Amino acid sequence: MSSPSSTDEDLRDVFKLLYAEDDWSFPPESEDENEDGEGEDQHPPLDSLIPDIELEIVDSQTLTQSIPPSSDVEIENEGLQSTAKYSRKRFFDALDSLLSSSPSISPSKKARIYIPTSTQLNSSSSIILSTQPIPSVPSPNTYAPYSPLALLARLRTFQSYSYPLDSVHLSPIKAALHGWVNAARHTLRCGSCKSILSLKGLDDIPSEVVREEVSKRLSRGFESSHKVNCPWRIRKSPDELYDQLRNSLHPLISSNILPLSTALRQSIPSLSSSIHLISPLTPTQELALLQRTSAQAEQSRESTLLAFFGWYPYHPNSPSTSDHVVSPNSSDNNIKKGKTDIIHCRICSRRIGLWTYTPTEKTNDSDTTAGEKGLDLVKEHSTWCPLHHRHGQGQGYWESSYLLKEKSSSGIETSVATSFRDWVKVSDKLEKKPWRRYPL
Repeated sequence: MSSPSSTDEDLRDVFKLLYAEDDWSFPPESEDENEDGEGEDQHPPLDSLIPDIELEIVDSQTLTQSIPPSSDVEIENEGLQSTAKYSRKRFFDALDSLLSSSPSISPSKKARIYIPTSTQLNSSSSIILSTQPIPSVPSPNTYAPYSPLALLARLRTFQSYSYPLDSVHLSPIKAALHGWVNAARHTLRCGSCKSILSLKGLDDIPSEVVREEVSKRLSRGFESSHKVNCPWRIRKSPDELYDQLRNSLHPLISSNILPLSTALRQSIPSLSSSIHLISPLTPTQELALLQRTSAQAEQSRESTLLAFFGWYPYHPNSPSTSDHVVSPNSSDNNIKKGKTDIIHCRICSRRIGLWTYTPTEKTNDSDTTAGEKGLDLVKEHSTWCPLHHRHGQGQGYWESSYLLKEKSSSGIETSVATSFRDWVKVSDKLEKKPWRRYPL
């Protein structure tokens, strides 16, 4: 290997040309503090470093606007930029002024392709209590397959007079999950591709078996009736979004049920044992529910059951009826709103007058009540409402609520205490040891 002294002299000249300290260094920063104008070292000529580069000619007027007048920069105003004398500090100040002059440049945040609206930001909340208003829902024509509020907007277009179909295959829930809205009687429309799906003539079929088969075949049009380029044809809303909508708008927790039950008891004077309520809960579940809700405040059975299944007091003359919010201070709130005999669901907007369920006077020839009927707490909701449960759909959504679990003497729910039994399974392939404890 050759020694450093035998290095080619041409290579030395190249290194000196590329890495010469005089060509790369800036003038000292003390030059900025020189008030007499000393330190006239110019910027290193670019031609000595990169001789073949093509430089973009900048108009001197543009340069004058970009550099503040306080900086001592000498520019020859002959149409084009000639020379500019500056130091390192002035160089960085000029860069900062250029970057700060552009409001669209934000170094701390990345630019978003899609900026969500305030409605969609609010919809990302996990639960909405009875003391909180429901965020404003977007337009039914909005394509948001994973938004619970967008699903609610499509479901609210289905009314009993315009969509009376009671088939499982053509249910409003299934149609809304595929992006359809109820545009007219027996007519569905897609908000994205504007396709029309007509279901007219289905009620004219006399045979129930034939009608069910026709409904099953028409339900295939929920996907195929969209246009080829329609986003709903590619991606529909997941089925779990319907349960997520119920869990978000009416969570079965004490912080949601207790204020609503108190508001019902104080707002409705006719809410007493004289009104017959039809509840799917067993007597044991009702007792457990009353024990949990009455621990903090005195509650009645009727108000607790109405609150548990999502019924709110409705005040027609109140200016805030659109919010349907229960005030945390229910006593002061009810004094302002007054009394009422109307309940409603703030999800499906179903309203019920309790006077229709008040028992009439007893007849003389019998002890039975004439014209008595019960208020079904579940079936009175609209058919598409998340709080409605149709017979044959399986286990009710309320069965998993911890408010219905009994408390044992140790203070632990019975279902929780028994759920740990046999939760350890030992593999048969594991070598048994005398010191190892095995489950019985």
